[in-house]
Amino acid sequence: MPRSHESLSILAAAALAGIALIGALGCERPVPAREIGERLAALDRPNLVLVVVDTLRADWTTPYGSQEDTSPELERWAERGIVFERDRAQSSWTKISMASLLTSLWPRSHGIREPKDGLAPGALTLAEALQQAGYQTYGVQTNGWLDQSFGFQQGFDRYVFPLAKSAKRMPQSSIWPHADRVLEESERLLDALEPERPFFLYLHFMDVHEYGAPVEFRTFGESTEGHYRAAIRWVDDAMRRLVAQLDDAGVLDDTAILFTADHGETFGEHGVHGHARDVLTPVVWVPLLLRLPFPVEPIRVATQVRSVDVAPTLLELAGVPVPPGFEGASLLPLVTGADDPADRTSYAGLGFPLYFDSKVQSAVNDGRWVYARNEKNEHQMGDPPPPELLFDRSVDPVENVNLIDREPEEAARMRALLDAHLAEKPGKDVRETGVRIDPGIAERLRAMGYLQ
Repeated sequence: MPRSHESLSILAAAALAGIALIGALGCERPVPAREIGERLAALDRPNLVLVVVDTLRADWTTPYGSQEDTSPELERWAERGIVFERDRAQSSWTKISMASLLTSLWPRSHGIREPKDGLAPGALTLAEALQQAGYQTYGVQTNGWLDQSFGFQQGFDRYVFPLAKSAKRMPQSSIWPHADRVLEESERLLDALEPERPFFLYLHFMDVHEYGAPVEFRTFGESTEGHYRAAIRWVDDAMRRLVAQLDDAGVLDDTAILFTADHGETFGEHGVHGHARDVLTPVVWVPLLLRLPFPVEPIRVATQVRSVDVAPTLLELAGVPVPPGFEGASLLPLVTGADDPADRTSYAGLGFPLYFDSKVQSAVNDGRWVYARNEKNEHQMGDPPPPELLFDRSVDPVENVNLIDREPEEAARMRALLDAHLAEKPGKDVRETGVRIDPGIAERLRAMGYLQ
């Protein structure tokens, strides 16, 4: 029996309501790569969340091939977002690497090298650029090297270092505030937002640095490596809770989340354990995932990128011009296919030796070849390291064989590349020296072996 016009109207309205419900339930059709540029252009100043997990190396997470299921939530992000497979940090020490990430300046340019160095008022940070564009800017950070005394609070309306309350869920005491405290503070900040203005939220987690996790996440054995994996799993669960938190606040569908790390960690590679000992691949290869406000067909970008590219990427998402002094470049053209997919040359540096086995080292990576130079270090313990290192990662991805004498032409080319980079003058009024370290922060840093 033919339906009336009224019946058809009712059915059409019901169908539209069904489509709206599907979208509300997060079942929106994934956007194919060819349409991402158009969808990004249509974003009206999205909210931005920058998540940095301290000491997280990429290849120990699920999206980067870990055989252990350390990060199922990040895997879900990868299935509806963008994974940059080869992101390199600019140092293996937080203060240097985060200075580069937040200012889009190479270590050579911002000049931070020593414990009492910090960002001077003349430095322009990502938060400042967004604040000037009308964004609300909030930070919750838990690393002593990023304390306000070092200038990292520049551009933030609120820059919170949570009180390290007793960690009831943790089997051992924490030197730095753990993930629950970060999320408690982020929820408090989200509750106080002005709804008519977009926001930028920076969250820094220290649990992986401390190998800390509640008992229920310690399912990877009792070795050092097992505790490290447990900490990754614990912070991954914090990412699940962060998404729920943003959803409960009603802002998830208007928010882009960029997830990364300040540096990685070594477990015996190149004869060292930990970080801040050198700037070779295990400590500078970090994860970089982008979760957009809308789901996309999974994209994995194979091009080598750098942490100095993070700030320009977030600014482009916000529709804010990238300051001319920034030395990185937005990653969005690699996603949309508008940029040459050639590997981006990356530089890294480690200045003052924080540990007796630390090297004072500079390095360059062109996507295939890695060249590193060790400066003379009077504090070095044991046999002095070779003055130069050269690795061909296309055949030696773990960097076992030093080719400095076997490949003289490549050595000369990479040496010249690093020399030219280091010869450029540092930025003006970016570095502040002789910073007084807060006594409470200094005590915690000393407890971790950073300060003698």
